[in-house]
Amino acid sequence: MSGLTTSQSGMRHYVAGLSFALRLLRKPGIPIWALFATLVFAITTLTLTVSLTHSVRDALRQSAEQTIGGDISLRLFHRPPSAPELDFLKTFGTLSVSAEQRIMVRSNSEDAGILSELKAIDRNYPLFGDLSLTDGIAIQDALAVQDGMPGAVVDQTLLDQSGLTLGDETTIGNQPYQIRAVLLAEPERKFRLFSLGPRVLVGLAPYQANLLSSSGKQIYWYSRLKRPNDAPFSNDQIIAKIEQKFPDSGWRIVNAADGIPGIERIGEFASAFVSLTGIAIFAITMTAISNALRADLTARQQQFAILRSIGTRPAQLRFAIACQITLITLAAMITSSALALVILHAVSPTLTVQLGIDIAPSLTDRMLITGFVACFVSLIAIHPVREACATSPATLFRHQATKTGLEQSPPNARTWRRYLLPVFLCIAATGFAVRMIDLGWFALVLIVILGFCVAGFTGLGLLIRKAADILATRYKAAPATRLALRNIARKSSPTVTITASFGLAVSCLFAVILFGTIAGHHLKSVLPATAPDLVFFDLPPDQSNAFRAAALADPAVQSINQMPFLHGRVTRINDIPTHLADIPRRFDWFIRGDRGLSWAAEPTGAMQHNPLVTGQWWASDSINEQLASLDVEIANALGIGVGDHITVNILGQQVQVTIANLRQIDWTQLDLDFPMILSPMDPPFDHGVISAVRLVQSPHAADPVAERLQTLFPGTPMIKVPDVLDRLSALFDQVLMALVIVTVLATVGAVLVILTGLIALRGRATGDLAMLRALGIQPNQIARTGALETGIVVAGSGICGMVAGTFIALIAAFSIGSVKAGELAALIGPVGLGSFAVICMIGFGGGWMLQASSLRSQPGWRG
Repeated sequence: MSGLTTSQSGMRHYVAGLSFALRLLRKPGIPIWALFATLVFAITTLTLTVSLTHSVRDALRQSAEQTIGGDISLRLFHRPPSAPELDFLKTFGTLSVSAEQRIMVRSNSEDAGILSELKAIDRNYPLFGDLSLTDGIAIQDALAVQDGMPGAVVDQTLLDQSGLTLGDETTIGNQPYQIRAVLLAEPERKFRLFSLGPRVLVGLAPYQANLLSSSGKQIYWYSRLKRPNDAPFSNDQIIAKIEQKFPDSGWRIVNAADGIPGIERIGEFASAFVSLTGIAIFAITMTAISNALRADLTARQQQFAILRSIGTRPAQLRFAIACQITLITLAAMITSSALALVILHAVSPTLTVQLGIDIAPSLTDRMLITGFVACFVSLIAIHPVREACATSPATLFRHQATKTGLEQSPPNARTWRRYLLPVFLCIAATGFAVRMIDLGWFALVLIVILGFCVAGFTGLGLLIRKAADILATRYKAAPATRLALRNIARKSSPTVTITASFGLAVSCLFAVILFGTIAGHHLKSVLPATAPDLVFFDLPPDQSNAFRAAALADPAVQSINQMPFLHGRVTRINDIPTHLADIPRRFDWFIRGDRGLSWAAEPTGAMQHNPLVTGQWWASDSINEQLASLDVEIANALGIGVGDHITVNILGQQVQVTIANLRQIDWTQLDLDFPMILSPMDPPFDHGVISAVRLVQSPHAADPVAERLQTLFPGTPMIKVPDVLDRLSALFDQVLMALVIVTVLATVGAVLVILTGLIALRGRATGDLAMLRALGIQPNQIARTGALETGIVVAGSGICGMVAGTFIALIAAFSIGSVKAGELAALIGPVGLGSFAVICMIGFGGGWMLQASSLRSQPGWRG
């Protein structure tokens, strides 16, 4: 590169710099391999988390029409759409009407039945997507009336549970059906992660002649509309016309252009969380890259000094080192892209089957990822490269590293210009990160929170380094311990980077594991003890007293709680339409859809556990006073209180009620309560009665009681709560496992930080090791020093990470329900002790092994 010192260098400057970088990479040392491997891990993890989640989210958006069942879906509860409503909807395109209801399917009149999800469809179903049956049978042929008997299509699960086969007859409601096919795929059930029973499909015309569709039954009526390709109106325009024509219909309207309700928002937050985790892992791992880069540049300090002595300028050396880093980064990105594509192709078929959507494995955000990686690598490389380029030729004649160029420069050399590039790179990296998360301004908030977390643990690393300096100088300790503390206090030690990365990773991992332990305990131990065992719903009101008497006559029944039940939709808040009200999105579930409600003269036993926060309960003789009791959190979200009004659409009627009191409802107890309770009405609306039955503590009491009550009251849908909780537990375990895997990746990145930091430290401490060995210090003593040095830093940051993770987990745990202190101690204790043991093994054991390995690389270390 000396030829580059002439004024005629021109292009030779760049060619020589690139040639020098290639020569440096011909025989890469351990730091270069550590740098490459860490980059591959970081970029692959980032690519997988961002590209995979974005691919799933895009597939969700593209399949919205198929999942919703039309361009526009309109839902009514309890009542079917009227003839004028149907005629008006048909003017906008093809209309399909269907009904959904939970029923008991029986193989004979004496059978207790199996809880199933019935769907009655018309001849236009489905408007989007494919409905697949066994042997390729057409759906209308399978449901047609043959020899006076209509057909039915069922899930294979129903056949397995009932012992029925194709061709057998089954009773649905008061009508027999013949099972003619098995349902293989249904468009609208792709994102149903949880269901209470197998699906049963029947024709709409036979269903409407069945007693199941009588007034007061819990039936969802769907009117789905498919616009023609040349439709003159958009979805929003059609919805506006529908609401203008039928303002009091009580429809819940879903626009496919807005995505899948609930799933769309869940998909956005899940994608944001996983993408943020990938960015956090990358940020954690970048400190490992910085350590590896510093170790490599330190090892090549003699080469840089020789180049400076023959006339190479710092700018030329800077370009050569930049070429080296660029080549390594490009090689890592190519390798990472190949690995990511292989992994995406491997997992995409599984996700396609589980989610029911076509996921195309591709690097959808490679430009964003490339820009983010380039900015981040450039940002962390600026300072080490400046130090390397400031290497003095005098280093060849000294046995210590020379001071950096920054330290040699006069104070006024540190001008604002030096910070322009780092500030620009920070802003650019933040911009790329926000685009990858893709959640609007909230993405910036998440990035800022992540930055504060990193800054907090960085400050913790500085405190550990300062504390080690104080302890090493002011307190007497064993020589190995004092030497370890002095090494921790060195400015060149990786104390800060290890603390920041490992502490943040342990916080995330411990928070997920501890919250999973607490929530799992609540789901698997607390809820089964507090929830009812059997729930019967849609019981006719005139049978409620007979049902209560029959249930209490069974010695296995401990108690029964009954309440009237129907659905209504909130349409106005203090005379303001709900679509004009400013309501937090997390309470859309109360506003956008039909909500279950009930009425009572006095608080039931279950409701007495949810105390009044403000207001008074109405008198027992408050008939038709149109008062309401509301959950306090919902009231706060709606901005209303006692004395305010809510208009509820019930069976097409607009009912304005006055808020009489607010209650603090504990939704984690699964007891019989509703977000809105009305005062008594006479006459009441057509409704069903829901009955929650608690049994004497017996593991086999549920089945005989359920069979007896089902025999006495055939056709009444029933839920076995323990079975539902078992399925919820299995689903919870799957979600928790996915979160643990993601956070384990962050921990792996933190371990890479520890390894590269210690590699860098051991590389700089070669002379110190030789001096200690010459003074007669035994290898075991030196290895013990390394174990203490690493163990103290890792254990200190790990304990702080555990404390932070515990705080996060407790906040999340208390948000889902009350947790007793005794239960917390019993849960946190084993998890905390086990985690601390693993952290100590990583810190002390890893430090011992790396120090011993470093000693073995020294010539004559055994002599």
